Amino acid sequence: MKTRIKYCKVCDVDFPTMYRIQYKNPKEWVFVCEACLLKVKKDNNKYRYGGTWKR
Repeated sequence: MKTRIKYCKVCDVDFPTMYRIQYKNPKEWVFVCEACLLKVKKDNNKYRYGGTWKR
C-alpha cells in the first residue's frame, strides 16, 4: 500500500494527523499540524476549519 505523506504548510514537517484550514488571504485550503493550527487560529477572523486528515 502506498504511504500518503503531507507536510505542514507552516513548519514544513510531516505529521500523521493534519488539519485542513484557511487562515489568511487569499483564502486557500492548506494542511497544518496541531501546533501550527493553535498558533494561526488564535484571534484570527480569517480562520476556517475544513476537516482532519489522518494517515
